[in-house]
Amino acid sequence: MKTTKLDKSGMFEPLTVRSNEIEFTLPPEAVNVRSNGVEFLSNQELPVWSELTIDLKSPRNNEPIHCNGIVVGSSGSRHSGFVISILFVGLDPEAQSQVESLARVHRMSQ
Repeated sequence: MKTTKLDKSGMFEPLTVRSNEIEFTLPPEAVNVRSNGVEFLSNQELPVWSELTIDLKSPRNNEPIHCNGIVVGSSGSRHSGFVISILFVGLDPEAQSQVESLARVHRMSQ
């Protein structure tokens, strides 16, 4: 992932990632939002196929979007960081619409 693809616009709030074993918050500039998931840089490796919950939040909407996801990619090292790819699963139509809207705004801000 190139850093030029990451959000530097200030359009997004920090991203919260939770699974059974871990919980961490990522700054917006470390997150790439897509209509079907997210990709981000992390100091922690996440095992592929692990399930987790992600809270996406935009300053335009005070309510976070709660998304369940599966880690479909995790590459890197503890020295350079890990690029984590998460695919959202089971989004209801309203949440899917909100995520697609965030992804559109994210693409336009690049």
